[in-house]
Amino acid sequence: MIVALNRRIVAAAAVLAAGIGPASAQEKITLRLAESLPAGHVIHELVAKPFMDLVTKATNGQVTFQHYPAEQLGKAKDMAQLTVAGVADVSYIVPSYSSEKYPLTAVAELPGVFDTECQGSLAFYKISHNGGILETKEFGPNQLRPLVTIALPAYQIQLATSRVVKTAKDLEGLKIRTTGGAMDLMMRSIGGVPVRMAAPEIYESLTRGTLDGLIFSYQSSVSYDFGKILKSGTEGLNFGTAVFTYSIGETKFKSLPENVRKALVDAGEQTTREGCKRFEDGEKAATEKIKSQGMKVIEFGAEDKKVFDAAFKTVAEDWVRDIDKRGKPGTEVFKAFTAALAAGH
Repeated sequence: MIVALNRRIVAAAAVLAAGIGPASAQEKITLRLAESLPAGHVIHELVAKPFMDLVTKATNGQVTFQHYPAEQLGKAKDMAQLTVAGVADVSYIVPSYSSEKYPLTAVAELPGVFDTECQGSLAFYKISHNGGILETKEFGPNQLRPLVTIALPAYQIQLATSRVVKTAKDLEGLKIRTTGGAMDLMMRSIGGVPVRMAAPEIYESLTRGTLDGLIFSYQSSVSYDFGKILKSGTEGLNFGTAVFTYSIGETKFKSLPENVRKALVDAGEQTTREGCKRFEDGEKAATEKIKSQGMKVIEFGAEDKKVFDAAFKTVAEDWVRDIDKRGKPGTEVFKAFTAALAAGH
């Protein structure tokens, strides 16, 4: 697999070398947009499609896109490297898939750090653009330029067990599907048992009772049809999330005419602002749909929320400490992100 990837990179480098020099301002340009997502996926419809439309409109049709869904140009975990190499021009990239190169981006995935999706998305945008710490310490050194930055809706605890949950203590011992990392730490800190599991396996595990619940967004639960088996779930909390970007390689970006570079940057910011709102609205609709299927909202009291806040604080402190130990600016990036959140970016 590594050999095949390296061959692609070498081939892409040869193509780039043959076409060095910026394109003219009038030249027709076709950009390859690659995604690991299947055709028609909600992220493509709410984010990538509007982004492409904005760029094409802003350039009066000078720039058009070829869409390559479903890992046609490479595996999800390889897309950052393949985009930098020029195999794809603009790509859907989940930084945590390449966490060895992009460890700092996980700051936006920590539980409890933001209240709304747009708050998280725009703060993430701020620190990854215009000299922000993620641009200078992570994306820039890796020769990748994020255009769109989205934090998915805050994940909620969703239960298929018939156990009545009224307090944080009632969650103790429940087997909850997580995505690993900070989410595992958080689940353990409130007495739950984290279970890492691929999304396609969740439904059967819930129906068999080998899994009591999961931490997920309600939009995702609707897409997997979990609503009909969920008994109870949280609302308005933040048990962690995932962030993604649509990014372009720095070499490709610099090869484009100034008007196209401006169109890409402007469309990226506009799509970030509008895309996060689309997801917020979609999450509300999905939550209402699942509640209409019989899921009861868990009403935690003030003392329970203190338990969660303490757990979230511990997870953030552990994450910062671990990043600092690795010689990366964990403390600095956490301060920058929380400052951006407080400023309302």
